[in-house]
Amino acid sequence: MLVKRYEPFNDIRRSFDLVNQIINSVEKKMETPSEIVDFIPKVNTREGESAYHIEVELPGIKKEDVDVKVDGNILTISGERKVKDEVKEDDYYKVESKYGRFSRSFTLPEKVDVENIHAQSDNGIVEIVIPKLTIDTSSKKIEIK
Repeated sequence: MLVKRYEPFNDIRRSFDLVNQIINSVEKKMETPSEIVDFIPKVNTREGESAYHIEVELPGIKKEDVDVKVDGNILTISGERKVKDEVKEDDYYKVESKYGRFSRSFTLPEKVDVENIHAQSDNGIVEIVIPKLTIDTSSKKIEIK
């Protein structure tokens, strides 16, 4: 019979190796181009008395490159960022480009006026106004005929 010396740290080392293999496999899967998220715009939401407001920070993105769509009760803001920082000097030339698609979706409440949703852009902030449906809660006496 072969006698082997027990080393408790070998088990711990094997556990760490297993964890590292799992982390490395997840990182490799994330490196595929279709799964890389280049840009996630910041969003502020608020509710006013007559409407909901969504403000999306899109610095450097033209309003022509942004799509706002409503499908059922889902509002989706999507587009593409194309930023090219180019510097030409006498002794050097530098170009930094940032490209990427983005998309954010929101579930709309039931009582909104989908037909009158509008959006406007000002200084890199796109504001989407979602009007609430007005429900008449005034009382009215109905005469029986």
